[in-house]
Amino acid sequence: MKLPIDKKKVHTSIMILCFVYGGISLVIFIFQLYMLIRTGQFYQSQIPSNIADNLFRNGFWGSHRRLLFYPIVIVSFLGSIIAILAGLSLMDLLKKKEAKELAKNIVDSMILPNEKLIIAELENHGGELTQSELVKNTGLSKVNIHRIVKRLESLNMVNKLSYGMTNKIKLIKKD
Repeated sequence: MKLPIDKKKVHTSIMILCFVYGGISLVIFIFQLYMLIRTGQFYQSQIPSNIADNLFRNGFWGSHRRLLFYPIVIVSFLGSIIAILAGLSLMDLLKKKEAKELAKNIVDSMILPNEKLIIAELENHGGELTQSELVKNTGLSKVNIHRIVKRLESLNMVNKLSYGMTNKIKLIKKD
C-alpha cells in the first residue's frame, strides 16, 4: 500500500534543513577563520596551561598551521554557500508552484461546467480542435460553443484562429 506523501511538506522540510545546515556550516567557517587569525596573532606567545586555552589560542587544528585556507575551511564555506543556495532555490520553486496552483484554483472557480468540458476536450486532443469538432465531440450547440470559446478567449485560456470555414481553437499552455 502506497502512503500519501505531501510533496510540499517534504520540499519545505528539505528547504529548512538546507538553511539550518548552511547556517551551522557558516558559523563553523567563521569560527575556523577566527581561530586561524587568532592563531597567527598568538603564534609566538606563551604555552597555554590547559586544553581550553590551547584550543582557544592555537585554534582547532593546532598552532603549527599558519595558512589561512585549509581544505576543511574551504569545504565548510562552500558547503554553507551550496546549502543556502539550495534552500533559496527550493524556496523559489515552492513559491512558483504555489502561485501556479493559486492561479489554477482561481481559474477553476471562475469557469463554468460547460467551459470545463471544452477545456477537457481540448486537453484530450493535444490542445487543439476545430470549432466544428468541438460541437460534434461535446454535443453542445454551435452557438453555445461560440459563446464558450469567446469567454475562454477573454480569460486568455484559448486562442481562436481562422481555419477554412471554421475556427481552430488552441488551448493556451500556462507554464
